[in-house]
Amino acid sequence: MIELLETLQPIMLIGMFILMYSIENIFPYLQRPANRKRHYRRNFIISILTFLLNAFLGTLVVLTIELTAKFHWGLLNLLSLPAWVEILLGILLFDFGSYLTHNLQHKIGFLWRFHRVHHSDSHLNVSSSLRFHPVDVIVAQCIYQCIGTALIGLSMTSFVIYGTIAIPLLIMQHSNVKFPGKLERILSLVIATPGWHKIHHSKERTQTDSHYGDVFTFWDRIFGTWGKMQPHQIQYGLDEFNEDKHHKVGYLMTSPFKK
Repeated sequence: MIELLETLQPIMLIGMFILMYSIENIFPYLQRPANRKRHYRRNFIISILTFLLNAFLGTLVVLTIELTAKFHWGLLNLLSLPAWVEILLGILLFDFGSYLTHNLQHKIGFLWRFHRVHHSDSHLNVSSSLRFHPVDVIVAQCIYQCIGTALIGLSMTSFVIYGTIAIPLLIMQHSNVKFPGKLERILSLVIATPGWHKIHHSKERTQTDSHYGDVFTFWDRIFGTWGKMQPHQIQYGLDEFNEDKHHKVGYLMTSPFKK
């Protein structure tokens, strides 16, 4: 079952892209960019780069998990826990590590220069989901996930289940689709829903530096990094990316190295 889920994840990612792209073009939530085709084209070029890099780096993460199991590295390998508790705890700890890494990407200037490429999009939609600078992908996908899985002692089962939850959620969080308000309020008590995550893409820095959780909202609630704001009241993007030339693929890739 776990092997099947792992195999289906790339298909799931592409399927969610197509589904949410179709929905947001029929029932858009917020105003779409003036030149929609150009916006999608630029973001999808970056998305393809991110997808391919993720596929390559994913093999390193899987290798780390296999070595972790073989040599019994990490916290969970030091404890004798029922299988289901170990799987659940692994998922929660892995998401907590992601939350901490996301904090650092905002707090450390060098990391923010790369991570802000994802935040620079002033028209959030499904094409924004994988709008990441390659260095940002390496930090989150390789450095954190390789070190995190070894420290946690994460099992392959926990890793695959987490990915199966996180992948469709990532696409939904960035789509230009309005989800039912009552459903949002209930789910956001536990899950980083689309409405919850969109606050993180606000142009206001205090809101940008909040709602860090990728899957769960526990961590933002525990550490106070959350606020009450409605997605339709938000202006997306960053002030330093306020011209069309700032959203060209070449500029976005070189922007972290510019003064």
